[in-house]
Amino acid sequence: MKPILLEIVTKVLTSWGECRRCRLLFDQAGLDQKFYHEEMEGYPPDLKEEVTALSDWLQELKQLYKHRLLIKLIDVQSPLGIYKSLRHRVRTYPTFIVEGKETYAGWDKGQLERLLDKYVDRYVPRKFRPSGRGAS
Repeated sequence: MKPILLEIVTKVLTSWGECRRCRLLFDQAGLDQKFYHEEMEGYPPDLKEEVTALSDWLQELKQLYKHRLLIKLIDVQSPLGIYKSLRHRVRTYPTFIVEGKETYAGWDKGQLERLLDKYVDRYVPRKFRPSGRGAS
C-alpha cells in the first residue's frame, strides 16, 4: 500500500540549531545548549503548548497508522506554507491536508481519524485492515 500523505500546515518553532552551519559554529564555540534554551524561551507559552500538543498527537497518529501514513510538517510562514494556505484556503492552524485533496482544521482527533480512515478504506483491501480501532 502506498502511504497516505498527511501534510500539516502549522506554526513551527524554529531555531539557529536547525541550520547545520550554525549548529557547527555554536558547538565549536560551546554555546549550543545555552543559546538554544534562550532562543526557545523567547516563544510565547501558548505557542510552545500548541507545538507540544501537536507533537504528542503526531506520535499517536504514527502509532495508530504505522506505515500507512506519511507525515509532512509545513511551517505556515515558509513559502510552501503560504502557498498551501492560499491554495486550500487555510485560515486556522493546524490544518491537515490529506492526499492534497481534503482538509481539516482544528484539534478534534476523531474527525481527523475519520478522514484518514476514509483514505485507508480506499487503499487497503478489507482483509488487511486492522480490527478494533476506534477514534479517540
